[in-house]
Amino acid sequence: MPKISVIMSVYNGEKYLEESIQSILNQSFRDFEFIIVDDGSSDRTLEILKDYTEKDSRVKIITNEKNIGLTKSLNKAIKIAQGKYIARQDADDISLPQRLEKQIEFLEKNPEIKILGTFGYRIDKHGKILKREIVPVSFSEVKKTLIKRNPFIHTSVIMTRELSSYNENFKVSQDYELWFRILRIAKGENLPLFLVKKRYRTEMISFNRGREQIKYMLFLQKEAIKRGDYSKFSYVYLLRTYLSLICPLFLKRYIKIKLCAV
Repeated sequence: MPKISVIMSVYNGEKYLEESIQSILNQSFRDFEFIIVDDGSSDRTLEILKDYTEKDSRVKIITNEKNIGLTKSLNKAIKIAQGKYIARQDADDISLPQRLEKQIEFLEKNPEIKILGTFGYRIDKHGKILKREIVPVSFSEVKKTLIKRNPFIHTSVIMTRELSSYNENFKVSQDYELWFRILRIAKGENLPLFLVKKRYRTEMISFNRGREQIKYMLFLQKEAIKRGDYSKFSYVYLLRTYLSLICPLFLKRYIKIKLCAV
């Protein structure tokens, strides 16, 4: 059984797919399987994936006859995963060579930590570094940040398999919903190391479906407060999310693009 199951879902991702896959296959830590779901692509994605299965036996493909979305595709990969840990990788992002090694080393020494992310770089479509993305490190900081915003870079996360199941009612913000569930019963942290490169493009889901994503975030934040996970004072943190919701989409897109370049 592999120590790690790396999971990826891709839809028409031929442009960056090979670079992303290669970044996992080139990891210094070798004991993993790489499960990739082709979510009904119509470009060369499936052809590229089949080529990799011939090159490396660790690569396994699941093919969806039609597009079913990220959440359901990730769950399909998790269902067949054999690793003790589930690692995420997006199809246009890059994992630096020591990513898995550093994360596994930490998790094995700290078994109380069930979800572990890292710092990361934001890159543009050409791979140029735009910004360093620093997230909270300790569990107390992560938990405190969760009610305000997402404390993890999704593509950097490794979590224990028994806690890895996305809620299929969430077509977007599925990661944020999962963090709320995991951190109610377990601890999560981030390694203060830059181990991933997250690609930012205007066609990303966070741009095109931003308003829907913010609605889900606002719902999750309200539910956490209602459950008593956070004090009622925490409603003040929801103001930022609400302002983002009513902000015109063109202005929000402009702000996000500018922030990536800061």
